[in-house]
Amino acid sequence: MKTNRTSIDWLHAVKGRVVVIALTSALSLVAVACGEKESTTPKPAESAKPSGQEHPNPIAVIETDLGTIKIELLEDQVSKTAENFRLLAQRGFYNGTIFHRVISGFMIQGGDPNGDGTGGVTATGKPLPNEINRSSPLYQGGYKRGLVAMANKGVPETGSSQFFIMHQTYPLPPNYTIFGRVVDGMEVVDKIAAAPNAGTMANNRPINPVKMNKVYIQ
Repeated sequence: MKTNRTSIDWLHAVKGRVVVIALTSALSLVAVACGEKESTTPKPAESAKPSGQEHPNPIAVIETDLGTIKIELLEDQVSKTAENFRLLAQRGFYNGTIFHRVISGFMIQGGDPNGDGTGGVTATGKPLPNEINRSSPLYQGGYKRGLVAMANKGVPETGSSQFFIMHQTYPLPPNYTIFGRVVDGMEVVDKIAAAPNAGTMANNRPINPVKMNKVYIQ
């Protein structure tokens, strides 16, 4: 039986090589394909947190083993995807789940009740619509540090409950709906991203995964 792991495809530049890593939803190991291409290592960028602005949207609070992360849910721009996260949080869905994949310089991913990247469910049980607006400032210049997006199985409509927080700005293709941004606690994201993991052949699973003890709406 073939299953699909909720995934993020990205370009990982190392010494002039681009490694295309598909985060799939199979119980099999992650597949890595390499190709020759000029590139540069992505540089750290400023947080996506808007300075000096009030937050007109709901704030999701993620209390982890390493501290608290607060995320503004962009319901004014991506109503369905942001609402999906909010409803799941209000039900306590994320409580006790882990960040099952962490890659320093790229992102941290969680939200799978199975804890291995194979699970997930939407708040309504129905597929999420594609709310990607390529002309939006959210998608300009890559996925920026501190932005929060929905993981999927290769196309936007396959997102469920798994999400990822950008550790650093990275040139992902606009295939993942951005539905939030960190407004407090990027230092916690940094700590989670820095945790040792078992490498790409083990889907970048942390050796000691950080738990989301409680996720709720402020």
